[in-house]
Amino acid sequence: MIQFTCPTCDKQLRAPVAAAGKTGKCNGCSTSVKVPRAKEKATTPHPAAVTKTQPKPASPKPLHESPGQQTTSSNKPPAPKRPAGKANPQQEILALIASELDGKVPRSPMNIPYQFTMLLVAMVMLLMPLLYCCLIGVACYGMYWYFTEILPVAMENLPRGRAAIFAILLYSAPVVAGCMMILFMVKPVFFSLVMPKDTRQRSLQRASEPALFELVDRICDATRSPRPKRIDINNDVNASASLRRGFMSLLGKDLVLTIGAPLVAGMNTRQLAGILGHEFGHFAQGAGMKSTYLIRTVNFWFARVVYQRDQLDEMLDNAIAESDFRISLLLMFGKLFVMLSRGILWCFMMVAHAISCMMSRQMEYDADRYEAYIAGSDYFEVTTKRLTDLIAGQEAMYETVVSALQKQAMLNDLPGITADCAKRVTAKDRKRIEAAGEAGTGSFFSTHPSDDKRIKAAKKHKAEGLFQLEVPARNLFKNFDAVCTGVSADFYRNQLGVMVDPSKLMRVEEVESALGSNA
Repeated sequence: MIQFTCPTCDKQLRAPVAAAGKTGKCNGCSTSVKVPRAKEKATTPHPAAVTKTQPKPASPKPLHESPGQQTTSSNKPPAPKRPAGKANPQQEILALIASELDGKVPRSPMNIPYQFTMLLVAMVMLLMPLLYCCLIGVACYGMYWYFTEILPVAMENLPRGRAAIFAILLYSAPVVAGCMMILFMVKPVFFSLVMPKDTRQRSLQRASEPALFELVDRICDATRSPRPKRIDINNDVNASASLRRGFMSLLGKDLVLTIGAPLVAGMNTRQLAGILGHEFGHFAQGAGMKSTYLIRTVNFWFARVVYQRDQLDEMLDNAIAESDFRISLLLMFGKLFVMLSRGILWCFMMVAHAISCMMSRQMEYDADRYEAYIAGSDYFEVTTKRLTDLIAGQEAMYETVVSALQKQAMLNDLPGITADCAKRVTAKDRKRIEAAGEAGTGSFFSTHPSDDKRIKAAKKHKAEGLFQLEVPARNLFKNFDAVCTGVSADFYRNQLGVMVDPSKLMRVEEVESALGSNA
């Protein structure tokens, strides 16, 4: 008889020697089993027998296991280890962030230009609205004086006949002009500026993106800035810090951080951390940031009065065109005074704008200091040049979007397309963008200093950088591809007003493949 073991259920089986080499069914599990030949019994023992009789070799110690992780009981089998390369990427990058970013940006007192600008901003904040109200008050007092002092005397000495008609028109002209001027100066209170509606804001959640929020929290701690209440993401090659509820957030720390997905797609973690450090530098500028917001609000009010055209303007133009020529003359005289008041307010607006831009330039230098200490003074130049490439890449991305729309297709990874196009930016493209940037930084009305000045100022700090981890910034997200798809859908909705199903968006390769097959 031949004795052997079922390889499936380990049951001991017996078969006659004549059945050697044949196949039968196990009595225990009904599995087909081949009867071994007699000579194989001693030379090829079953693996299960080896497992039961021979001790299992000790498994090697994992690379990341610390002595404290070893089991205390020799009888307890070791916990199964995750295979190499299968580690949780979010846990790994969280650990790297914690080990890398530990420290604070040194405090620095405001320099004399910054203090002088802050003083000017404070004066303008008080002076500009006061001048605006004074101008309205002067117009109202002029109307009162005309009605009480001039008009009664004029009415008593009206000529007779047809001359009376022209006299009435002449005496009525200041009344019409004054009323129109006052109305057009106060109309922003009653007529709101038409703004784009239903703009999609995509906000990130801490539970979904723990690594990104951890990086944000640690940079906030390093820069001594308040943590944002909300983090938004869009398709701009930019990041920004702002008050979440505008004027309502002036007295608190209710801030929002907006990150452009192309920055994440096209930068490493050190570059992105530097840019975030810059934005949190603005957060840390508490008084300066809020002062700039106020002066820009005042400036925006003046801009509405000077440039905004609404129903009143249309009604006035229609009345001038359709009324009798005598009435049209009166209305044209009133419109002349409206233009005069707008010219005066334009001067106020330009003064306020120039001072706010001066403040903005000083704040940019100060925010650059934070970026230099977060990512390194020498690395500031690397990030600046990478940002230039991404700006050029976004221009190429827009061309790709237009080309796809002409083929009735919408693309699903606009940030990734921007990053890919940035890799193909030539030196000529870079020089063109740098020249355009330099052209806009040489006047009183430039909000940012030139890149060369900013790079030189950052290098003066000679900071090594608190955060030097250089891995793809997309690793901060659990599923960055899904984020890019959502951002792309938001882009089509906000820019084109098209509601699009994200699952219907196509990759560039799919569009090119479809066109190739149709050809």
